[in-house]
Amino acid sequence: MPSSTEIQSPGPVKKRPRLSHRTKVIIALVIIGVAVVLAFFAPPEGDSSNITADTIPATLTVTNLVASMAVNRGADYNQVHITVTTVQQASKFSDDRKRAGVYTIRVRLIAQTVTGQQSPAGIDYATIARLQLANGQLIAPKLVNMSPSILPNRTYSGFIDFPVDASVTLSSLALRLGSGSSVPFS
Repeated sequence: MPSSTEIQSPGPVKKRPRLSHRTKVIIALVIIGVAVVLAFFAPPEGDSSNITADTIPATLTVTNLVASMAVNRGADYNQVHITVTTVQQASKFSDDRKRAGVYTIRVRLIAQTVTGQQSPAGIDYATIARLQLANGQLIAPKLVNMSPSILPNRTYSGFIDFPVDASVTLSSLALRLGSGSSVPFS
């Protein structure tokens, strides 16, 4: 019987078996393969449900420009005068990463408070702006690049993009602002 002061050795230490080089390579290839497969199911870069523009690239590229026209007409909405300067129809604009419709109608705007307005005004363009087609159909925007806050004595410019499935005559369209204001393009 061993005495209480004797220490028994636990026995030989067992080493864990090492993975062979071949096994390590196979594991690495499996991990890479899984990553590649998962990449196919990831959402496209820049795609989201947000319809406001977050960033704008330095150079704009327009793909398949169908038509363009100067409008220079405006209407008042919520103490803000909104002027439609130009309208363009194209297959794609490089600063628009949203995929909707075969064509995009880009409506360029200038907004400023009406004369005498001394307090800031707010406009939720995504909610109030609609593109009215010749048949009366209203189309909601897919991308808004306009400041929602309009300070007195300041001018803001930007655009709103609307998706359409077929080529349209730009002069037959109008920009509807809420239920009361409208800016015909012709």
